[in-house]
Amino acid sequence: MKLETLLQDTREQMIIPKLQQSFNERLEEVSGAVRFPITYGVFIDPPNYNPNTDLFTWIAGVEVKHDVEPPVDMISYELPKATYAVLEYQGDIDRAGDAYGELYEWIKNSEYEQEGAYGFEMYSKVHSPLERGNADFLLHFPIKRKYSTTSKVKFITLTWNNS
Repeated sequence: MKLETLLQDTREQMIIPKLQQSFNERLEEVSGAVRFPITYGVFIDPPNYNPNTDLFTWIAGVEVKHDVEPPVDMISYELPKATYAVLEYQGDIDRAGDAYGELYEWIKNSEYEQEGAYGFEMYSKVHSPLERGNADFLLHFPIKRKYSTTSKVKFITLTWNNS
C-alpha cells in the first residue's frame, strides 16, 4: 500500500501509522509472503527533498516471492540492491524522527555518503496501535563510500535506544 504525504501532516494526523495498521489488517490477502512476520515501511524522497514543503512517498509492505501479483489496492515495489547503514531503534514511535537524524548525522561524519533518496524501516513483528511507546525496528539507509576502495561492507550497524 502506498501514499504521498508531507512530513508534518503525517506527524499531526498519524498518516503513516494509519497506513501501516491498514496494511497489517490486510496481510492475509498477500500470498507468497516470505520472512513473515517481518514487514517494511519504505520511504522515497523526491530530488532535493525539503521536509517542510515536499511530499514524499511511503510504502507499507512485506517481502514476497518474485512472481507474486499484489492484491487489489496494493502495489509491487522492488528495493535496489545496496549496502545499507542500519540503526536499531527501540522506544516511542513518536520520537523515531530522532533516529533518522542520528543516522543522517552518522553518515555525514563517516567515510560514507547516502546513495539514493530512499530508505526503509524493517519491523520484526506486527505492532498494534497501542504499542506506540514500545516500537522496535531497524532503520536502513543506502550508502556508498565517499572515496573508492577495494573492500566491501554489507551492513554498518548502530544501536539507538530511546527508552
